[in-house]
Amino acid sequence: MSTMPGKEFFFSIMLEEILDIRNVQRAFKQVTANKGAGGIDGILTDELRDYLNANWQRLRANILKGNFRPSAVRKVEIPKSTGGKRMLGIPTVIDRLIQQSISQWLSPKYEGDFSSGSYGFRPKRNAHQAVLKAQEYLNTGYTWIVELDLERFFDRVNHDKLMHLLSVKIKDKRTLKLIRFYLSAGIMENGLASPRREGMPQGSPLSPLLSNIILHELDAKLEERGHLFVRYADDCSIYLRSKKSAHRVMASISVYLEDCLKLKVNREKSKVSRPSQSSLLGFSFYGSKQGWKMRIASKALSAIKEKIKVQTKGSQPVPLYQRILKLKEIIHGWVNYFSIAEAKSHMLKLDEMMRTRLRIVLWKQWKSITGRARNLMKMGMVKSRAYQLANTRKGYCRTANSPTLLTTLDKKFFIGLGLDGFANYYYWKTTHQTKLF
Repeated sequence: MSTMPGKEFFFSIMLEEILDIRNVQRAFKQVTANKGAGGIDGILTDELRDYLNANWQRLRANILKGNFRPSAVRKVEIPKSTGGKRMLGIPTVIDRLIQQSISQWLSPKYEGDFSSGSYGFRPKRNAHQAVLKAQEYLNTGYTWIVELDLERFFDRVNHDKLMHLLSVKIKDKRTLKLIRFYLSAGIMENGLASPRREGMPQGSPLSPLLSNIILHELDAKLEERGHLFVRYADDCSIYLRSKKSAHRVMASISVYLEDCLKLKVNREKSKVSRPSQSSLLGFSFYGSKQGWKMRIASKALSAIKEKIKVQTKGSQPVPLYQRILKLKEIIHGWVNYFSIAEAKSHMLKLDEMMRTRLRIVLWKQWKSITGRARNLMKMGMVKSRAYQLANTRKGYCRTANSPTLLTTLDKKFFIGLGLDGFANYYYWKTTHQTKLF
């Protein structure tokens, strides 16, 4: 029996409301704003308006009659920061529109039922709030952490279990049937569509809501047992006062997830940890006289270093201004996310790494002795010294860290090119940080 509270949806015209033109127009704005790649039919978001003007009435009638069938999703694999690949399923823009219409109509109906410990894919909730709540738990003495890892969660969601949970509240069988069609839509790979008997594709507008509906059962079980926790999508951490309690909860919750929710717990990655060894949404913690403070987790640091390396590969014939534009985009996005952590020293080290690699890029691009000497003289170096450095036999890395290049191609030089760097932007961001609460 579902633990989801709240009233049942007895709307006999639920599907009509989902397909109401005002709701669909809102969905259209969201889908076209998100842009994204096309599905298996090749239709792009900027072609959606014309398609709907010509076909909407017929499409709506087919959905209401139960004659509509979603297209297979296009399979795309992207590398994960932790290694391996993550499978995304890209629906057609038509299916994205219909899924968005369903999701935005249903979400407010479920929102009031969800747990305060759930932060992912919900209005006015975000990852920062989840990490700050975790910090609060640590500073009240709950310093043993159960970190749950659900193995390939989106690929393993049990359709029957999910449909049962939906049917507890949704009484319009047509809407349930349409959602079921979307769950079982095939996956197109190499021109062949294979049926989906479990899971739901990441990348579809319905997946965030459906994931919260099934994982609300976990939230409710944890609340029933009086546990403190934070969950962001399938990333869940539970906070306890003792090692013994943590191991007991790890064992019992793992059994519940597998037996009752039909999900698979990754026993190798799930663990009982202490704050300084823990990882939550890219953050970790360290002890201080003022209590537990946030820091950036080591995996997140490794990931950003890899991004810097990709953008500063000397073998790529990319103009410097293009590299800088891309680096600025990466820096601003990354610092915006991690600005709530104590991270000044990390930002300075990342800047040193980035500038060293950019010096190597420039040194390689200048190529010849004459070219290197000429560029050094443009920056004010006397001719004899410029040719002396241009003739060096040192390797690229040693040359990039030589006193001459460190003082010539320095922080001021790169700022002049528009590259403010991690530390500068971090300082600006932390001094202008908008309070979350």
